Amino acid sequence: MEIADIGTDIVAVPRMQVFLDRPSLMEKAFDPWERDYALGHKDPLPYLAARVAVKESIIKILRTVTIMEARNIIVGEHGRVRLTGEAARVMKEMGIRHFFVSISHERDCALAFVIGVRG
Repeated sequence: MEIADIGTDIVAVPRMQVFLDRPSLMEKAFDPWERDYALGHKDPLPYLAARVAVKESIIKILRTVTIMEARNIIVGEHGRVRLTGEAARVMKEMGIRHFFVSISHERDCALAFVIGVRG
């Protein structure tokens, strides 16, 4: 196993309110499972922020993938990720087979640290 690259991101939890205020933006950024998971919690904002942090961290690893591909980076429970579309194509092209993800969130911020590995 070889480290391909690492990515990290921190997201302000209150900024996630925009997704609740603009459902069309939420649909562009999150897979239906991600939306349901976050909205199933009393306060969905930390869960949305954590997912945005993971998505941004993976975008940093993949380099050529933009935020427009965010919906194709699906962050499941316990940080498990699945990529589709252009994100999956770039992941395969880079030889990345797996992402190790660590997520933490507090009242005001969420942090993700991601390691992309080959082999």
